[in-house]
Amino acid sequence: MLDESEPLTLELLRELEVWTCAWYDKAIAANFVRSAYHPDAKVIKLLQGYYHAGLSPAEAAEACFGRRH
Repeated sequence: MLDESEPLTLELLRELEVWTCAWYDKAIAANFVRSAYHPDAKVIKLLQGYYHAGLSPAEAAEACFGRRH
């Protein structure tokens, strides 16, 4: 998990890229979004929070797009 005070190294950047791609794949597989989806600033902020909280890509897709209770 990325510590916000930690400098962004190439390794951390790659980890974030892999996590984000996996989140996107999970969101498409769950039919939350369609291919060529581009998140807006609100969704990007949510994703940052989910990543920092340690959610998996699947958990983040559900939290971002799943039904709200």
